[in-house]
Amino acid sequence: MLGDGPLKSDIRSLIHDFSLQECVHLPGFKQYTDLPVYYGLAEAFVHASTTEQWGLVINEAMASGLPVLVSNRCGCTSDLVLEGLNGFIFDPFAVDQIAASMGRMALMDDEVRAKMGTESQKLIAQWGPDRFAEGLIMAARAAVNAPLPRFNFVARLLLRILLLR
Repeated sequence: MLGDGPLKSDIRSLIHDFSLQECVHLPGFKQYTDLPVYYGLAEAFVHASTTEQWGLVINEAMASGLPVLVSNRCGCTSDLVLEGLNGFIFDPFAVDQIAASMGRMALMDDEVRAKMGTESQKLIAQWGPDRFAEGLIMAARAAVNAPLPRFNFVARLLLRILLLR
């Protein structure tokens, strides 16, 4: 588990209580340049965020060929996680769902898990710079073609006052 936070001591206690010292490692916060090593060591990636606009770390894990287990509060789930194909989606407030997803992944045959990782790579390959550029061009065209807004008297007056400053 990478990262640091206020729950780290609680996690350490649970690792000790359940004798998981050989299974769970807490290397702490790592710089971006160190992450590829950890992606390479992983068999799957779990992102249990309770709020996340997109979750760029999911893109990184998928590009690294990992199956992903992602919170349904993460904005990217509807675009990047295909249930059962490259990962699983769960409610981060439902511990049983998280455990079930992790259990499914842990019990999965290595070959099946590797195929899910390959699917992750295929899916994320569609989200590269070309797709971003196409989206940016479409947004610019939409802005250019949109009708100009008509401002009421008060809005025009406020704009003039601001321009005088």
